[in-house]
Amino acid sequence: MKEELIRKLFSEDRAEVRDAIEALADYEDPEVIRAVVDAVLSRRSRAVLEAAKETLMSFTEEKEAVCREVLRLLETPEPKLRQSAVDILSSAGEACLPLVEEKLLNHPDYNMRKFALDILARVKTEKALELTAQLLEDENPNVSMTALEYLQNFTHLRDRVIPLILRVIPRIRDLYGLTTLASTVIYGNLKDHRLLEPLRRKLSELEDPLERYWIYKILIFLGDRSVIEEAMENARRAGVEEDVRKDIEIFLTDSGS
Repeated sequence: MKEELIRKLFSEDRAEVRDAIEALADYEDPEVIRAVVDAVLSRRSRAVLEAAKETLMSFTEEKEAVCREVLRLLETPEPKLRQSAVDILSSAGEACLPLVEEKLLNHPDYNMRKFALDILARVKTEKALELTAQLLEDENPNVSMTALEYLQNFTHLRDRVIPLILRVIPRIRDLYGLTTLASTVIYGNLKDHRLLEPLRRKLSELEDPLERYWIYKILIFLGDRSVIEEAMENARRAGVEEDVRKDIEIFLTDSGS
């Protein structure tokens, strides 16, 4: 029966291929897994892809084999296949991390390293955070800033996340980095007094009012009332007075501080 279903994966009838993939969910082994991924790559059909995702994500005993085969989908230029690969890999949890580390973390294509981050941000374990931390050092800012942004997904590991942010703050040199830092701290609700002094030091390094605005925003979020006057003066120079007033109202009210 299994062999017959695998043969049907090469049918010209996409509905038959889809039905065969669904039926192969009862046969969890490396041969089936490879055949299902082959079918996805050869058919390029939404219905086939969705059936394959459901079948592959249902496998619990051969997760490593699933991850290894599904990595092939990331090598295609098609966004739907790549996104499906991220979905399947992340659903495997920790089982996919050795392959993510081996195959993606140091891949020469920065897009592959970003896919690694997409997966790690969904897995959310200590090992996933450890691997994410490695990409905070990436030479490509699209990767390193994505790694910083994704620290929001690990706020349940706050005691490990805060030291990583402390390590990043001195290296931030541009508006992209400052806005990403602010987003990570604020949307991650990472209120921690350890951030105050490094942020004040960073503020002293900056001259551009718009760049300084983002540091003031974080300090106000952290409850630092001592910067209100200078933050408003800087806001006038940057043309963002209303934004800073709203920040003060939101973050420094009794309920927000």
